[in-house]
Amino acid sequence: MTKYENIILLSDMDGTLLDSNSKVSIENKQAISEFIAQGGHFGIATGRSQLNAVAFLENVEINTPSILYNGCALYDFAAKKFLALYKLPNKELEKYLRYCLKNFENVVIQAYCPDMNYIITPEKSADPRIVSDHQPCVFCRIEDIIEEPWIKILFSGKPEDLKALENKIMDFEIEEKISRVFSSEIYLEFLPPLVSKGSMVTELREYMGAGYKIYAVGDYNNDREMLLAADIGIATRNALQCIKDIADMITVSNDESAIADIIYHMI
Repeated sequence: MTKYENIILLSDMDGTLLDSNSKVSIENKQAISEFIAQGGHFGIATGRSQLNAVAFLENVEINTPSILYNGCALYDFAAKKFLALYKLPNKELEKYLRYCLKNFENVVIQAYCPDMNYIITPEKSADPRIVSDHQPCVFCRIEDIIEEPWIKILFSGKPEDLKALENKIMDFEIEEKISRVFSSEIYLEFLPPLVSKGSMVTELREYMGAGYKIYAVGDYNNDREMLLAADIGIATRNALQCIKDIADMITVSNDESAIADIIYHMI
């Protein structure tokens, strides 16, 4: 039996695996390679899509199914296929999204589909920094993709605009049709009902079978359920205090190669 044979390590990306410059450190890459070489199973658990995530994961080995779209999907990077996928009731959200487009012009609205990230905010109004960070993407109108499967909706903007937008949910009677989470101060996400990174940890357990111990590490509100669902939940030092409060362990910050610290000093 190899050293890490029955261990699964799931890592959030932004604020955890990635440093403040959105890079994976050499130390993290080396530690992950050694972990896998000794039988470990490493995967990511992120709000990003499979298309976007790979741009940040050059030379990062992934050998276990990973959680994408903040829990909407379980994805096999080696086989390039979805193992589980949940979708939003897009036609029931259309009226609300049209209201947001009209009344929150400074908020960038994106609809994630299995094959592409579609930005439904007019290109002239979209923050270039948001667009750059969510490549590949295509600008379009709601009606262009209304028949496509929507995995999640991402709203990007100022915190006060996102809170105002969130407060309008009840007016459109969609509260029971979605889950929602702030994945950062400037990102509000709509997910299918009862979906989270934590719910997908449960599905990963079922897929992998008995006998695995799951370590999960994260830093923000969208990681809370994952840390609680894992056998060992770990928060980075830069994590929100509410995430540290529910974690079993606290590692170094994302700028200090947190994944290497977990592999070498915790697992």
